[in-house]
Order: sequence, then structure tokens, then C-alpha cells
Amino acid sequence: MIKSKLSPDIATDEYYYFFTMLTDRFIPLIDMWQKGLEKRFEKKFKPIYILPFYHNHFFEEENYIVLNEWLEDVHKQMNRTDIMNLIYPEDLNKQFSKSSEIKELSEKLIKKQGKVFVLSFSNVWFELDNPNMVLLGPDPKIAALYDAKIEHYRTFEKLGIETVPTTVYNDVQELVDKQNEYPFFISAMYSSGGIESKAIFTTQDLENYYSHLREVNKNEPLIVTSYLDDVVLAPNSSGIITSENDVTVVCISDQILRDNRYMGNIYPSQAHSEYIEQIKEMTISVGMHLAKQGFRGLFGIDFLITKSGKCYPVDLNPRRQGGYYCIAMSSKIDLIDLELAIIFDEPIPKISYEDFQVDYCWAHSKLTPYHPNMRIIDEFSLGSPSEPFKTIGATFKAIYYPKDNTLMVGNPGFYLTSGNSYEEVKIRIFEETEEIISKSYELYEG
Repeated sequence: MIKSKLSPDIATDEYYYFFTMLTDRFIPLIDMWQKGLEKRFEKKFKPIYILPFYHNHFFEEENYIVLNEWLEDVHKQMNRTDIMNLIYPEDLNKQFSKSSEIKELSEKLIKKQGKVFVLSFSNVWFELDNPNMVLLGPDPKIAALYDAKIEHYRTFEKLGIETVPTTVYNDVQELVDKQNEYPFFISAMYSSGGIESKAIFTTQDLENYYSHLREVNKNEPLIVTSYLDDVVLAPNSSGIITSENDVTVVCISDQILRDNRYMGNIYPSQAHSEYIEQIKEMTISVGMHLAKQGFRGLFGIDFLITKSGKCYPVDLNPRRQGGYYCIAMSSKIDLIDLELAIIFDEPIPKISYEDFQVDYCWAHSKLTPYHPNMRIIDEFSLGSPSEPFKTIGATFKAIYYPKDNTLMVGNPGFYLTSGNSYEEVKIRIFEETEEIISKSYELYEG
């Protein structure tokens, strides 16, 4: 492990511990999860953070473990410790599942407290063989099934929902042999946030794209969709499945995209009311299908609206999404308490779409540099992450990881704001994130 910190009395003290991979822009929610567990079990809980790299002094946690096997190998090979990559949540889940250190610590904690809870952004690729380790979210096998891109389109087709024309190729050679029309849009089987998805204009684009895929995706089919050049809006819906027969849409916002990469959201969506109704209907339809398969908890769908009047679903996200923090903080309903009620099979309060709507706008965005191998040259935490939901017009901005480290991939920072109008928050978030990114990173030339 690159760097970790645990209390020496962790296996014997009075606290009950839970693991969390819900970090960075979701950190303030951990306190809500902690209080929710304490209410139910009448014990004092503390989190153990599972990180892909250690945080800077603004955010260093009381107890944390860094899991990043690939980066450890890089550090040894290059004899450098200033390189960082922030691996995908599902890859972190996989490493957590097979870690001997985690297993040893978990056994000690289970002996003390009976069960150990595990909280993550996504439950995909968890393989926990100890029944006393309990995931706080949907069944990982169901989540993994619907995380595969091919299953998104199968689901939309099965439900009679029109989406962008799609072709599935078994491998890259079949794609090269049969795909004659350029440009097109390609997605790897397992990708999120626009990572490992790309618009392809030339064969060289395709070669470059394929060369950078993770091994898990090189061995899976590739999904090709028609290239749309008339997209006017990219809404996103969040829904929650509380039982086999109950699905509620909780939020519809617009995605902030850099090319096709997901950066954040602006609430509420500016989609016309007829599209909002279509998005609600499709979200509930997909949610009911997931519910019948045993999925419970939060999920979401990405949409594209075109000039020609189409509203296409393009991605199904069987997990919490990027806007999770904002929805939890702005909602009239205690979203974390609702999630815990679903997980522990407690009575569910009556909820509706209106319970999650507010009369102001919010927006959040990653602070990701434009290029790989950028060195972090600043670290800060300015404002409070809760303030934009208390004082309209307030902002929060942070870089979570230590300066003087060179970032290979991932998002080290976060920007959050609120306002009285959509245009106000849109202008502010675009202008201020550009300024922060330009001042916080520089190209590494070592």
C-alpha cells in the first residue's frame, strides 16, 4: 500500500467501523451515513476511507487505506512516488475484494462488532465472500449485469424505448472489417462518465482509442452507435427503486460535458416540459424493469435531445451518480435515511418527485485537467460544501490531492455553486472552473 493510516486500537476500541469508497466530492455525506447507522444500531460508528491515493492536509482522514496495486508497481519501476492515478470506482471495488490486508482487518472488526458495512459509489465488481460484510447498496451481481453497455441497449429495446441506432462488434477486428461508415461513436463494454467512449472520425482515431483501453475492455465486445451532430441538450435523470413495484424519479438535470466526457450537472434541466415527461416515463419504465430483477436503490439514465426532436436514452447507470451529493443536500427528504431504510428492509415513507425539487439552481463540476501527465501545483479548500444549499449564490471549490504530484488519469478537484437562475450558475461554473484549472495544473516536463 502506498500510504495508509489506522488507529492502533481499531480492533479493540468502542467504535464500530464501516469502509467507505464514497470519497472526494461525496465526503460530506459520510457523516450522514455514519449518523444513520448509529441511529439504527445504537452504537458509535466511524468510517475507514478506501482511497486510490492519499489526500492533502485539507482532507486527510482519521483512518484510511490506499489501494492502488498498479500505481505501486509504477512507483517501484520508475523509482518515483510523485505519480498518481485515480482508478475507477469498480477497479477499487475489485482490489478491495481481493486485498489480504482488507480481509485481515475485516476479520478483526467482525470479531468485535459482528458485521462490517461497506459503502461505495458503485457496487460493480465487488466479490465479498464473507456474509458478515454487508454492502450498503444494490446487489453487486445485478449492478454488474446492468453496468455492461450491451445490456443498456438490450434493456431499452426490450422495453420498446427508441434509442440511437446501435451495432455490437465482438472485437476490434470485426469492427474494422465491417464498419464502413465514418464518423461513428464507440463505447467500451464497461465505461462511465464518457471515459473509454469516443467519437471516431478516422481509422487512426480508432487505433488510438483501442490502444488506450483497459484490458478488461479489450476482451469484451465494442458498442458502436450512429454519430449525432445535432445534439442540443444532454439531460440526466436519477431515480430510486424502493420495492418491486415502486420507482420514483428524484431529479432531472443537464449534464456538463467536455467533448463526451462527463464533468458535472446543472439543475434543473432546461428540457422542454414534453421531454421532461418523456424522461420521467422512460426512467420509471427502466426502473420497474430493474426492480423486477431485484435491484434496489439509486440509478440513473443519460439522455440526448436532438434538433430533430428526438429524446434518446444512451446510458443506464446502476449506481449513485455524479449529482448524488447535490440531490442529497437539496432534497426535502433525507435521501441517506431513505437508502438505509431500503437496505435494511424498513417501512418506506411515501415519496414523490416533488419532494426532491427546489426553487433554486445548483451546479457542480469536476476540476479535471485537460491533458494527462499534468502536475498539481495548488491545493485548497475554499468555502463549505454545504453552504451553496444554505446561502444561494455561495460556492465551494477544492483540490483533494497533494500538490507536486503528477496526475496520469482521474479527477482531483470539485467545484459547486448555486444561484437563482440557470444562466447565472452556468456562466459562473464555466468561467470559474476554467480559471481554476488553468492555475491549478501545469504540464510535467521531467
